Amino acid sequence: MTKQEKQMCAKLAGPETGIEIKHSVCDICTPGPQCGLNVYVKDGKAIKIEGMPEFPSNRGKLCTKGAANRQYVYREDRIKTPMKRVGERGSDDFVPISWEEALDTIAQKLSEIREAYGPESVAWFTGYTKWIRPWLRRLCNSFGGHNYMTESSTCFRSGRMANETIFGRDMRGDLMGRPQLLVGWACNPYINAYVMGQGFVRAKEAGAKIIIIDVRHTQAAEKLADLFLRPRIGTDIVLAHAIANLIIQNGWQDQAFIDQYVHGFEEYRNMVSAYDLETAERITGVPQKDIRTAAEWMSQIKPACITPSNGIVHHINGYNAHRAVMCLDLITGNVDKPGTILPVYDTYCDIGSGFSTYEEEFMNETSTPKTVPQIGEERFPLWNRMTSDAQTMDLPRQVLEGKPYEIHALAAFGVNTMIFPEPGKFREAMKKLDFIFATDLFWTDACKYADIVLPVCSSLERSELKCYPGGVMYYVSPAIAPLYESRDDVEVMTELAKRLCPEDKLLCAGYHESLRYMFRDELEDLEKARETGMPHRCSKFKPYIPGTYLKNGPETKTGKLELYSELIREIDPDYHLDPLPVYYDGNRGTDPEKYPFVLMTGARLPNTIHSRGHKVPWLRSLRPDPMVDISPEDARALGIRQGDKVRLYSETGEIHLLANVTEVASQGELHLIHGYEEANASDLIATDYLDPYSGFPSYKQLRCAIEKEDA
Repeated sequence: MTKQEKQMCAKLAGPETGIEIKHSVCDICTPGPQCGLNVYVKDGKAIKIEGMPEFPSNRGKLCTKGAANRQYVYREDRIKTPMKRVGERGSDDFVPISWEEALDTIAQKLSEIREAYGPESVAWFTGYTKWIRPWLRRLCNSFGGHNYMTESSTCFRSGRMANETIFGRDMRGDLMGRPQLLVGWACNPYINAYVMGQGFVRAKEAGAKIIIIDVRHTQAAEKLADLFLRPRIGTDIVLAHAIANLIIQNGWQDQAFIDQYVHGFEEYRNMVSAYDLETAERITGVPQKDIRTAAEWMSQIKPACITPSNGIVHHINGYNAHRAVMCLDLITGNVDKPGTILPVYDTYCDIGSGFSTYEEEFMNETSTPKTVPQIGEERFPLWNRMTSDAQTMDLPRQVLEGKPYEIHALAAFGVNTMIFPEPGKFREAMKKLDFIFATDLFWTDACKYADIVLPVCSSLERSELKCYPGGVMYYVSPAIAPLYESRDDVEVMTELAKRLCPEDKLLCAGYHESLRYMFRDELEDLEKARETGMPHRCSKFKPYIPGTYLKNGPETKTGKLELYSELIREIDPDYHLDPLPVYYDGNRGTDPEKYPFVLMTGARLPNTIHSRGHKVPWLRSLRPDPMVDISPEDARALGIRQGDKVRLYSETGEIHLLANVTEVASQGELHLIHGYEEANASDLIATDYLDPYSGFPSYKQLRCAIEKEDA
């Protein structure tokens, strides 16, 4: 912060104005590098939001979402008091009740269901926000159950699984290590990851080459790319294999690295040999000369960092697509060196901060042996082997079919039915359940189907510890008092634990005592961070030394980096999972004559993430109407003009929205911003259209058709 800015803040905040500056954090985009906030508070109300200059990730800057925090927190549809349903599920027929009645009712119903059907008959599901996960997992375990699930069943976990399959643990690009080549695969950091965007800009300014690979013509392609490759939707594996084949044919691979550290190179080389330049251009649409340039740069410019974004796993073959891309890092030797990809060691809530905690012990020490399979375990065996969560995408099927056993209750923390393909199936499943309770900031469809609804706090209204790379701990206190009758989610869990599992003394003791347990080797730093309310460097922080992981031996079955997965090889062949990252056409036989377009949903705007910004007036004003991106060529052929009403439909459903004619979309492809309730992209996706390796929905690849509607 400049001297002039500090003087301006001093004038705004002080005894004369009655305004106080409180420090907080923006949790709208979660769980990544959230941004620090200065919250100007007068008479208990937030009247102004600014970025916090002292915060390591945003350094005083905010995106459009962060700048709209005040409108977000004071949204008109905030849930204000505990509510009990008195009408049909799905209706708005609720009456206010007290917190005591709400908590007692939940505890009584869950206890009755546990007694009658067993603890596994209750599913514990958390979506947004993600800060509560250690506590919900422990509550599920202490209750006696194992069906703990999160929205990571559709988010980043598949990419982590792919990394762990190859490397034995998750990996991240080392943008601080001065890479000379950065490859952003399905990556648009200007919108999707502000901090990563800063890293790309700094690398480019320092002279690094940048390749952007995306099916959309994005801001990153326009502003960052020295080379832009634009494959057709769902063909990333073919592109990756063609690049690998060219590298190997020309002897550009790092053979010494492969000989020392890699398992399965011969099998991998034989597989990618089928993907010559002509085949790759025919399938992907990427010109041969661009594929050749990419192969030359990726193999010859060192150090290089090739990283796919989470978006790449949202295809029907997304897990293998992520593997295929990461294999390029492996064969070029760009692993565990400065400026390449480095191993991730989680500290807390899926963030690696450079010191260890007892988070895993806290979550799992009250667990009991499983007596029945978790939800999704029998359907997605690789998912089950590589994560301890149940696979949420199998929940509607199991509820409706009752196989392998019945689910009778759902505890929903921040859940929105819009996340599910064919969300009507999930709502149908919710109608069948004996009991549902939901916590949330705002009224969602999941709340409308619940029996009890509880109002919870935004990040401005609660105490919360955050950890960030570089050993940073940030323990915020409430900037404003909880609005209405809201309580924070962990307080809700603590109160439920007292009623459901009082023997779990630690969980019953509350949030801070749990943190003291998890951070017991860093207690002095924890209390210092809490006392100052400012970013604090943990004294036990130790920067990772590149090369350590390979020196100690990868955590795979072979002790090497695996192009050919021995873990997958052990899975029953009836599941047809290939140990190699094989390609197959993901359009599953849908009639291309009837459904001539391929649709990708899930691209983001700078003003929203999922459905969270569409009811914030400032943010909604930036794109008030749901629209589908269509290329100028396709629009002309169909007689569609900018702003025309169109019908978009698939084998599963249809939605009605406006046309956005733009070169962002390639010919034959459509792109749809998701999160609009009145035009929900998930209505077009079949509930069984799931990646067999991970169980992830194919949000970004399905066949559809579009037609102009009468005015």
